[in-house]
Amino acid sequence: MYRQLEKRDTVAIAISQEDTDLKSARKFMKAFKGKTPRFAIAADFGRKATPKYDRTTTYFIDKSGVVRQVFPMSISHRASWKTVVSEIDRLLEKG
Repeated sequence: MYRQLEKRDTVAIAISQEDTDLKSARKFMKAFKGKTPRFAIAADFGRKATPKYDRTTTYFIDKSGVVRQVFPMSISHRASWKTVVSEIDRLLEKG
């Protein structure tokens, strides 16, 4: 999936809104079992920076900061990566 994003000059950033402190953020990172994720991960303790964004939703935000597309999701239902990549292609075609 990550290679598909790179081909499209697209960056994935995961924002952890559940972590309350560095200790809980470290616990999350241990889930990668020593491997470095190929996407950026940031923690937003107390949801101070991202209160308007849903916890499980995917947002496409362009380089100027405009939200271009929203994929509403839940913990048990997420869009497939194929669907996400297809939507990236559609948005890139629109310019």
